[in-house]
Amino acid sequence: MSCVKPTFLEKIGGVKTARLEAESILLARAALSDSPVTFEDHERLLRLVKRNKVLLRVCHLSSFPTEAINAAKQDVKEAFELYHLIGDALSDRGVSYISIKSFDSLPDMGHDVDLLVPDRVDFLKAERLLLNDYKARPSELTHCDKMVGKFSCFLPGYKLDFEIYPNVSQLGEKYLDLNRVINEKKKTIIDGREAWFASSSDRILIRVIHAVFRHKSIKLSDILDFLKLLKTTSESELLDKVQETRICEAFLYYLACVDRFLAACSIENSPLRQLQKNAEDRFGYDRLRLFENDRLILPYRIPTLAIILLYLFKAGREGSAGRLRSSTKCLVAPPLLIIEFLVSAIRSGGRGGIW
Repeated sequence: MSCVKPTFLEKIGGVKTARLEAESILLARAALSDSPVTFEDHERLLRLVKRNKVLLRVCHLSSFPTEAINAAKQDVKEAFELYHLIGDALSDRGVSYISIKSFDSLPDMGHDVDLLVPDRVDFLKAERLLLNDYKARPSELTHCDKMVGKFSCFLPGYKLDFEIYPNVSQLGEKYLDLNRVINEKKKTIIDGREAWFASSSDRILIRVIHAVFRHKSIKLSDILDFLKLLKTTSESELLDKVQETRICEAFLYYLACVDRFLAACSIENSPLRQLQKNAEDRFGYDRLRLFENDRLILPYRIPTLAIILLYLFKAGREGSAGRLRSSTKCLVAPPLLIIEFLVSAIRSGGRGGIW
């Protein structure tokens, strides 16, 4: 990849250019096929890899600074420590929880450790434990985080966020039957110790919901994790749960995005293609095909109009099922997205925004 200085708009993600797409496809092809990747601008490659949360999965494919690799490994070690420290304390107090997203990307880690604690009494116990026993410092939350009731904090001596969610949601709208998710949780071994995870099908749904409805973007790690989880998931069970969550259009769109990246990388994945076919047979055609020519930039920023349409589809399905409160919350999303778009244009960055 030739080294050409990126423009300001490219740096801030304000435009999707052919150059950024070529770089993204180059990295995606390397990660998906486990083949070497060559960039003349090593610093730019490192930033791209970090933004996509795949450094430890691709570090053997190119030359990366040892300090960056060691820092990433330290983050993983810290995440394990945090999870076991707080997880053990919560279990001692009878709190039911599962890990969501945080350890799906191993050996890579994000910037936080996330737990789902859906029971209100348990959630308050967990929050008091963090504040009183561990002297955690609460983090600033976005308006939407406050709406959903999320709690985020930093524990003394740790740099990663520790976050607890009462719901898999963005505005408080309903998706999963959280009692079922907790009841179907699986015991898994991470770092040589037991941990509680959701089932593979629920982990896929949580990943899709967070990527589309919360983060509005799809990282390379999302694609890799999705394809890995798909190997241990019952397709019929997954499609049943997609229908239950009423995110049929979002799921079809997510599959199409993943398939577009694979096609651009000349990677064939038969299970994905079969899932796409069966999903379309069941839910109808992908209604967001108008976005299929959008440039494939990683992390893939989902167009704002696409997000608005997906919230409206979700609102319609919720309303038809009589879940009026959830439907109303979905209808609140479009104006908030427009406001967030305007605010982000003048905001210098950081947390505490609207979305």
